[in-house]
Amino acid sequence: MMHIKISILLLLLTLTSLSAKVTEYQEIYQTDNNVFKRSISVQIKKEVKHHTKALQDLYAQIKYQPVWISKDQITHDAEVLLDEIELDINQGFFSNLDQIYQDLLKERLLFDEKQTVEEKVILEFKFTQLYTQYIDTIIKEQNCPYTAVTLMVYSIEKGSLVAGLNAIVKERIIHTTPDLNTTDRIVKASRGLDKDIKTKCQTTYKILDEMYTLLGHQPVWVGRSGLSIYTTELFSEIKQDITLDKKGKIYKEYQRLFSFEIPKETKKIVKYELHIAKLYKQYMGYLLHGEINWKKFQKDLKRHHRNAAWVTHDVVASPESLLVAAINEGSLLYAFHKASPQFPWYKTLFTALDKYQKMVDDGGWESLPVFKTIKPGENNHMIPLIRERLSKEGDYHGCSETVVTAKYDDCLLHAVKIFQKRHGLAVEGYIGKLTQKALNESAEDKVAQIKLNIDRMKWLKRDKERYHILVNIPAFKMYVFDDHKIIQSMKVITGKKRHETPIFYNRVRTIVLNPYWRIPRSIIRSEIIPKLKKNRHYLNKNNIELHTGYSEHSPRVNSLKVNWHKYGKKLPSYKFMQSPGVTNALGKVKYLFPNKFAVYMHDTNAKSLFKKDIRALSHGCVRLHKPFELLETFSNIDAKVDFKKAKKILKHNRKTPIRLAKSIPIDMVYITTWVEPDGTIEFRDDIYGFDKLQLASYK
Repeated sequence: MMHIKISILLLLLTLTSLSAKVTEYQEIYQTDNNVFKRSISVQIKKEVKHHTKALQDLYAQIKYQPVWISKDQITHDAEVLLDEIELDINQGFFSNLDQIYQDLLKERLLFDEKQTVEEKVILEFKFTQLYTQYIDTIIKEQNCPYTAVTLMVYSIEKGSLVAGLNAIVKERIIHTTPDLNTTDRIVKASRGLDKDIKTKCQTTYKILDEMYTLLGHQPVWVGRSGLSIYTTELFSEIKQDITLDKKGKIYKEYQRLFSFEIPKETKKIVKYELHIAKLYKQYMGYLLHGEINWKKFQKDLKRHHRNAAWVTHDVVASPESLLVAAINEGSLLYAFHKASPQFPWYKTLFTALDKYQKMVDDGGWESLPVFKTIKPGENNHMIPLIRERLSKEGDYHGCSETVVTAKYDDCLLHAVKIFQKRHGLAVEGYIGKLTQKALNESAEDKVAQIKLNIDRMKWLKRDKERYHILVNIPAFKMYVFDDHKIIQSMKVITGKKRHETPIFYNRVRTIVLNPYWRIPRSIIRSEIIPKLKKNRHYLNKNNIELHTGYSEHSPRVNSLKVNWHKYGKKLPSYKFMQSPGVTNALGKVKYLFPNKFAVYMHDTNAKSLFKKDIRALSHGCVRLHKPFELLETFSNIDAKVDFKKAKKILKHNRKTPIRLAKSIPIDMVYITTWVEPDGTIEFRDDIYGFDKLQLASYK
């Protein structure tokens, strides 16, 4: 009988946890964090008086709130700051910040030992000093609309330092653009052209003024003896770029300029030079940023998906900065390489695009008429058409020389299952509505889908770390990469419509064994209060604790002494938390990467949901199919995670956080087509409608 009650409770908690709104979890996260913020703000206001006036002014502007330190660890903004500075230092910039940066890296590792508010405030100030020096160095002698203080205010308003760094991306590019280090002319036989180039750039070609100022107004593309190596490389790259629309502006301009005869007159040479420079700028802009109109998309996203979020990362490079670097290297191929994302699936999608573009060029395939579900072994007049359709994409190869029958045989069944697997459908062989829908996506649709996903990858955070976690939302899958090699993958459950899992970059910093579940207000109101009115022992029987705050260390409240009949729509100020154990809605382990969306990865007690093919079932968080296998993977890559010790801890119910020695990057992505390591081209349904919105935004 007790086993039945526990099973019912398990099901109840699973279902009720699904019914909460994502905004409620965000509210819980903010409430808990605000308690810490209030206490540390008092200390910041007290201690900042002993520091520089600049530091005092900054904290006065942001009302003395902490930016870099949270209750249990450094914030995501602190991680972003350290990441960006590390990348810049590794490229030879900001040597003046190296020492303070190295000191803070050591301080980060010792964060657990900083138990007092006073110690945390000292670390907060050190981060602010690093931030201020970094921003001041970037904007020095530049006509920047921001100062370190106003940029901090802007970042806080937008909810992330990422937004602030994106706002000064132009200044960051200028600061990190190398000087031209060639002592010779860039193009031989080009003397006497510089003056005319300078004049033209200051009048009719102002868009190129920045480029040629960096180049000392020397020609790059054309000399008196003909085209330079850089032009040859540019034309070659554009010609072979299969992502370019052959009827688009860039490709048409390339064809026009390629067909020109090399002029002899100075004015015509300069004009030709500037036209090629403009083509380079347009093409490199396309390589760096793609064609998604992100401003329009973000506007549409707010209109159609109130709870959704898509955080982009501007690449710290421009056509101008890459050109100077390429000239220093002696080849434009250097610029093309630097412009390309190093995302694992980026280059492989070009192979997929080539394959499907050839299908389009060959005429694609006809749409199939609507038909009822066909089961294996049945005879149906649609079978020959389906067989032909599957052969177009290479899923059907035939098992004999000629097949003309209308029977759904084993050979076709094998092909249908391959197709279903590639499209994330139930691999059962039944040709039903979802399979019909996938079959009727045209070759042109798939080309557009592949190009869109290539463009998306250009806006992911670019890092060069060895280990990386990827959660692909439409695929309902999580991957762990070692460099570009997948070392682990598993099924996940992601957010459903109106509670979409946000697309963003962060870093996994903490693993919590035996977590508590902080119960949202809607569940307290609809599920718990009614049961407490009937049975005041309900909380004790169901492992739910009552506290004065959201920390398990906050004072406990005796639920038997509370008059629950006076509550209903109005809720008590107490916090309800489900204690660790087998019935906990978060399972036995969760992986934290603190963020404003209150999203994390966790175990679940509802394992049966992983049998579903479409797993958009949560309210934003990511549920892991095999969380303990991921824990073992972490033990292999992080010295602080002891898997044997963790297994012993998990046998009991005591909450135990494990802080990683080095945080690991994690990307929540929305990729609807990619290529598997074995060459299989995968497609997934546009579960949130983001493909549709972004395609509609195309420039």
